[in-house]
Amino acid sequence: MRRVAAYHGEVIPLHIGDTHLPPPEQSRLGSLDFPTGPSPDLYRYSPPPGKQELLDAVVAKLSARNRFAEADANHVQITAGATHALSCAVRSVLDPGDQLLLLAPYWPLIRGIAVASGVRPVDVPFSHELLRQKGIPADELIEQYVTPHTAGLYMCTPNNPDGKVLTPDELTAIARVAERHDLWILSDEVYEDLVYDGRQHCSIGSLPGMRERAVTVFSFSKSYGQAGLRVGYVVAPRSAAAAVRKMSNHTVYCVPKAMQKAALAALEHGDEFLAGARRDYAEARDFAHGRLAELCVRPEGATYLWLDLDRFRGPGEEDCLGLLTRMADAGVLLAPGAVFGHAFRSWARLCFTSVARSTLEDGIDRVLRVLGA
Repeated sequence: MRRVAAYHGEVIPLHIGDTHLPPPEQSRLGSLDFPTGPSPDLYRYSPPPGKQELLDAVVAKLSARNRFAEADANHVQITAGATHALSCAVRSVLDPGDQLLLLAPYWPLIRGIAVASGVRPVDVPFSHELLRQKGIPADELIEQYVTPHTAGLYMCTPNNPDGKVLTPDELTAIARVAERHDLWILSDEVYEDLVYDGRQHCSIGSLPGMRERAVTVFSFSKSYGQAGLRVGYVVAPRSAAAAVRKMSNHTVYCVPKAMQKAALAALEHGDEFLAGARRDYAEARDFAHGRLAELCVRPEGATYLWLDLDRFRGPGEEDCLGLLTRMADAGVLLAPGAVFGHAFRSWARLCFTSVARSTLEDGIDRVLRVLGA
């Protein structure tokens, strides 16, 4: 951070997973429908599971878009973002000492959530291999890491950081592993709406036999540009949902009503915004990948390029931190690959949605100058 503070000029934050777009107009805090000003009710506690209007809207969305059979409000918990949702989920269905398989590369915070819960995370090279080796059986990549202590599996689709969108066949293969070994599946689907090139997102919880095994996490942050409002939700089997509700109750008690109202407005009025955002993001992806194609696979979804920087490491450097430090000296920030899995110390993540197009162009120019490309 001292290097960033010392940089004289605009620092371009391509390390953070966010958007430069404002959220749907109807869902902005200043635009919410308060006919006589903010209601006094907004200053009161919400029901701990979530406001009934939001729960009902989420249930309708889960049925129509995610094809969750028999989902009702008793299966859903509104949370303070997806991070809180996953923290509650890990502590609700896993015990200290259990092993949790992390399909790598993975969202970095899941490892810390597991460790803080006394759960032992185990890296499983996965989506990266699916992208590199077309047709490789997904279950074979996982089976060799299952032990008698394995109790759960964490997956993300579309994946952060490499943009892999799991196909129904790949999800079915994961489901077979979970059924064979009686594993919980923690499915991170916060990028569900950000898929490209005609692909379709599929929720593993909609597959046969998975309704009682999958704990699925969603968020309003990525789809609707509401990351700062911290609203997400969990859908789980009824017994697991009850445990998640207890955990949420004893951590944040409830999500602020105003934030839930904004999330509801996004769900009700955000389709046009989402369609426009997808077009904007796809164009940004194509531009960024076009400039850096030699370093990464073209992402199928999400908002990142996953860059292999191995050949640019300096003499004696075991990871890419020195390289990323030189980029920070040039005023552009990328996320170091080591936090996404132990096998990725020479990789880095670049978010192509965090800044507007002109700034993205400048940021990639700086990256290429540091690389000498």
